[in-house]
Amino acid sequence: AHLDHLGLQRGELYPGADDNGSGSTAILQVAKAIHAGSVKPRRSVLLMAFCAEERGLLGSKHYAANPLRPLSDMICMLNIDMIGRDEEKPDEPATENRTSIHLVGSQLESTAMHNMVLQANQHVGFAFEYDEEKTVAFRSDQASFAEKGIPVSFLFGGFNPYYHKTTDNLEGINFSKIANAARLDYLVLMMAAEHGRFEKDVKAAAEKKQ
Repeated sequence: AHLDHLGLQRGELYPGADDNGSGSTAILQVAKAIHAGSVKPRRSVLLMAFCAEERGLLGSKHYAANPLRPLSDMICMLNIDMIGRDEEKPDEPATENRTSIHLVGSQLESTAMHNMVLQANQHVGFAFEYDEEKTVAFRSDQASFAEKGIPVSFLFGGFNPYYHKTTDNLEGINFSKIANAARLDYLVLMMAAEHGRFEKDVKAAAEKKQ
């Protein structure tokens, strides 16, 4: 998740409740669940809130180039960005997307990892969408790690009329979606720590380049 937003622009405040207060909130909930749980992850976990995502993924690019541990030790990266609003388009009202979320990256990176996300989702119940996959695959922090060969999974709520607007405040935020996205990421994190390294798919990598 990224911590930054647009801030003050030409004297106007851009609150960034969805982008990305929602994702930042979710990783705090994941951290709380790890701390409170009697079962701990079997691998080391880094929970990171990157800065300067809006300026070109600068925070995550810096970490990927200067990791605390070698990236060869990293089995996956789970990203969560803009999961607080329901996707809304001129021909697709937000009411149709109360329980949907975009799953980006996993099916293009690793079949094993993708199947693990699907398995974890049986306990959450999201309706996954994939139609924005190639649109957003390189627009959030998971891209900095995918480019280094790390399998990634990115939860994204979809675009809406409040994106990068001064109206991206708490009004209309779907708090249940934030909670469920945090729950899903926690489950995937725990399962991935148990599973270990994911194989990359040659076929998926070829499709990704198309």
